[in-house]
This record gives sequence, structure tokens and C-alpha cells, in this order.
Amino acid sequence: MFESCHTVSEVAYIYRRIGIPVSVTFDRVAVIADQALGAVAMPSALGGLVHQTLLEDSRYGSVPILTHARSHREEWVFLVSPAWGGKIARRTLDSLRDRGIRLLDSGQRVWLPMSDHPTGWRWISEPVEAQKLPSRSSVIAAARDLVGRVELSTAWT
Repeated sequence: MFESCHTVSEVAYIYRRIGIPVSVTFDRVAVIADQALGAVAMPSALGGLVHQTLLEDSRYGSVPILTHARSHREEWVFLVSPAWGGKIARRTLDSLRDRGIRLLDSGQRVWLPMSDHPTGWRWISEPVEAQKLPSRSSVIAAARDLVGRVELSTAWT
């Protein structure tokens, strides 16, 4: 994706060309979660199942997922389009959080990968076009349906 990029401006151009509204801060490319583009984070084991479920739905041009490997866990961050439906109930948010699923609040920064090298932030599944991302609601619904298949004690592997 970034094989021809030599500067942060060139990386930002690649993201903007596919419709991701990035900003450049501290010589890093990021997207700010808002009403138009958000993010849902979850353990990688659950994320793999959610990813497969969403790929089966032909409505999505891509299912962009990024990660930054940590020594004690790997979390997958799904870039998502706006949610449909009403506001999520507090009880539902608490239930998701108990299972390691979190929604990034509006205004939170999501650092994006800046190279194809597998260190630091990297893509599990690269974005193709931002207009055909899965909705936040679709990602949450898939995670809620699949959470029982992933043993919580092994979700953070």
C-alpha cells in the first residue's frame, strides 16, 4: 500500500485518495473518530471471527482492521462507517466492555499504519474505499453474536 511513499504527506495522500479523512500530527497520520468514521476495538480472536462474518456480506468493499501488537495482548481495531439505529444503551456498552469490546468515542484519535512493515501499527485488512465500510452497528452485532464462540480467557492471545 505504501511502497511508493517516502514522506508523511505521501502516506496521507494515499489515505485521502480512498476516502479516509486523515490528519497529520507529530509526523504521524491519524483519523479522528466522529459521526462519519469511527472505530470498534476488540480482542484479535473475536476480531478474526467478526472479520470472516463481515467478509461474507457483499455490501462491504473492504473491512479495514489495524492492530498494534502488545506484549500481553493483540487488539484489532475495525474502521467503521456511521451506526444505524438509535443510541446504544449503557447496559449494552457495559456488556460489550466486559467482553473486551470498546467503541472509540467521537474525538478519539486512531493512529494509522504508515508503512507496509509489520512493526508498530499495521493493517490486518487494508481499506479499499471508505464509502463501503461496515457500519458500527454491523460490527457490534457480529461481535455480540460471536462472542460466545471465543473463550474470554483466551480472547487476549
